[in-house]
Amino acid sequence: MAGNFIAEAFSLLAISLVVIALRWTSRLMTVGFKRLALDDYLMVVAGGLYSAETAVAYYVGASWKGLANSGMTPDQRAALSPDDEEYRLRVGGSKNQLAGWLVYTVLLWTLKTCMLIFYSRLTDGVNNMRIRIRVGAILLAVTFLATFLTILLGCMPIHRHWQINPDPGNFCQPAISKLQVAVLITLNISTDFYLMSVPLPMIWGSRLATKRKWVLSVMFSGGILVMVAGILRCVLILTSGMNGPMLAGEWSIRESFIAVVVGNLPMLYTLFQQMRQYGSTTFNRSNDRKSYPLGSYKTAVSSRIGGKKSKKFQHPLSMPNDTAMDSDERIVVEPKHALGNGTAATGGLPGYPRGGAPADNAGIRVQTDLHIESSDDLVNGGGRRNDYHRFSDSRA
Repeated sequence: MAGNFIAEAFSLLAISLVVIALRWTSRLMTVGFKRLALDDYLMVVAGGLYSAETAVAYYVGASWKGLANSGMTPDQRAALSPDDEEYRLRVGGSKNQLAGWLVYTVLLWTLKTCMLIFYSRLTDGVNNMRIRIRVGAILLAVTFLATFLTILLGCMPIHRHWQINPDPGNFCQPAISKLQVAVLITLNISTDFYLMSVPLPMIWGSRLATKRKWVLSVMFSGGILVMVAGILRCVLILTSGMNGPMLAGEWSIRESFIAVVVGNLPMLYTLFQQMRQYGSTTFNRSNDRKSYPLGSYKTAVSSRIGGKKSKKFQHPLSMPNDTAMDSDERIVVEPKHALGNGTAATGGLPGYPRGGAPADNAGIRVQTDLHIESSDDLVNGGGRRNDYHRFSDSRA
């Protein structure tokens, strides 16, 4: 294995681990440790799998000289003695290739599962989305089993995966197996397309600016890059002859790196938006500590004296042309008519007698409760942080 690829492989691994650490930073800032979800922990598992895959790819060249049980003529196979060093290298290299395929498959489907779990939180409460999430879960389970078992059991008995003589056939040559390539590329691409189809319709049905829609669409369409890398990997494996085993290890690392970054992009997006908003808020507070920097937010305020008015909460993504995917906070009315002295029965305001009439010598008091929900938490798929701001105006 060339020294430049060794540097590349471990550099990509380091970047991937930093990306996962930033994801955890974003999630801890947003929801806290106790509210971390399954995909957060699975991403740590994915980091371990990617580390293992990097090690396997390294040993393809460092320990086995890029050799496997492929790229040999029948005469070469017959002339190779089990006592020869080359024989040992080819057997070990073939086992290494089989392990690499299996780790690679588990890693990719772990990352797909993380994305699906994230989408399940993002679309919680949206009409008809629960069915799509369940279909996605079934699709991932079936395609993972099909891919994993094809790689492992596509050549039976299993020891034929590293058989040298006689020729075990292409299906039993893990470095260049056409069966493994065909199954993997088909199921990998189909699942990536399905996962991308979940968030995109919601983005384009929102009230976001067109520029922001494109930004989010590109972020959630990162699976296209994974598919392109996977296709290149498979094509190069099948067309590179003796270099097939080396290229299989190299391109598995590159594809997995892209998949790790793409799988964490939504969380990194949220982290960067939080940092940007924090800087903006700090600047505004330093200029005017008494002001509320809410001018850019869409506000829905309803107040009514002597009567009741409530609005049933809807998940932001279930409402067309909403701004839930934006990073700005939304202000919605938090109904309070069910609280206070008799207000539920009479429609009066808190602090007034039943019937809503003010007490003697009391001025008219208008009270509006604002409920601020952070949309960053919706993008991040976690619990919502709720802040209440009450503004009262008393007049004689």
